[in-house]
Amino acid sequence: MRSTAARLALVAGIAFVLTSSGAAAAVAAVEGDCTVTLNGVDIDRIDSLSSPLELSATDTLVFAGTAAEPTDSATVHLIIGPVQVDSGSTTYRPGSLEFSATIDLDEVSPYGVGLFAVRGTTDGCVAQGWLRISGRSPFATLTGLTAAGLTLGGLTGLLGAVASRRRWSRFAAAGGGVFTGVGAAVLGQEFGRLQLSYPTLTLSAIGAAGVGFVLGGLLSPDRSRRDGATGRPHDAEEDRHAVDEQRPARAAAARATAATTSPWVRSEPVPSPPPPETPVTGPYWCYVLAEVEVFDLIDHTRTVARLRPGSWYLCKREVGAWAHVSTGDGHEGWVGAGSLHRQG
Repeated sequence: MRSTAARLALVAGIAFVLTSSGAAAAVAAVEGDCTVTLNGVDIDRIDSLSSPLELSATDTLVFAGTAAEPTDSATVHLIIGPVQVDSGSTTYRPGSLEFSATIDLDEVSPYGVGLFAVRGTTDGCVAQGWLRISGRSPFATLTGLTAAGLTLGGLTGLLGAVASRRRWSRFAAAGGGVFTGVGAAVLGQEFGRLQLSYPTLTLSAIGAAGVGFVLGGLLSPDRSRRDGATGRPHDAEEDRHAVDEQRPARAAAARATAATTSPWVRSEPVPSPPPPETPVTGPYWCYVLAEVEVFDLIDHTRTVARLRPGSWYLCKREVGAWAHVSTGDGHEGWVGAGSLHRQG
């Protein structure tokens, strides 16, 4: 298990490193003979995620520039990973050397803020830069609230699975880690620290799932001990079931000891569970000549009713020296078969 945990921890570390380093790897590019600015800032100054253009949630994004040849249209796109969030375009008739297109960020910010890619295109030019929308809390946006709920729910499931300390804890914790990783990646974008993409989402989910799996494995019950008689893995669940099965017998033995040693306890025959034999007698009506205690079907030390002379009772079956009797008032239990008298 330790080797598996070590491998998963390594995978988790690599995933988070690649996720965080992916933010510095992507750069903007300008293709074509043109000069391009975003809100008056040259595209070369905002060509990496570490130096994006920062605008308020109420500002307007302006993609503008000059082309070497007249262009008929200009379009600007706001992008998160593979998803195009919004766009704006302008058409020129006839073609113009100067171009511009705008996006009103006030219409975008209620749904999400943070880090975006900006791609502008004209007839002969393509440019890309980076934009960070600020001025609104990520938790006041639809995307931010969804991501926060996803992260909180996944983290709760992960910690709950780890705390349960069951056999399936590591797998349940890994499942919670998937939701935690995806939600955390989206929150990273909303806070302007991460540009979302399929690779970053996948790596974040795998990394958090690996951490959950490792924690669930480290804190799960130790099953590496060996049973000296059988040599098989020790199982705490089996121990608990064995103790539960031994409780009635132990209680009966304690009652028998008390009955024989204490002068204050009435000497009574101590019932024991009927042997697992095939019933030898089917249902019949019976009566008793003296009061007889009826013992619980499961807890053979507890009296649930009494059979009294003058009434008929239904004996459902006999198992060895014991009979399963219905008292007629909703109680059923075991009585000594020798104290019953059959009808006729």
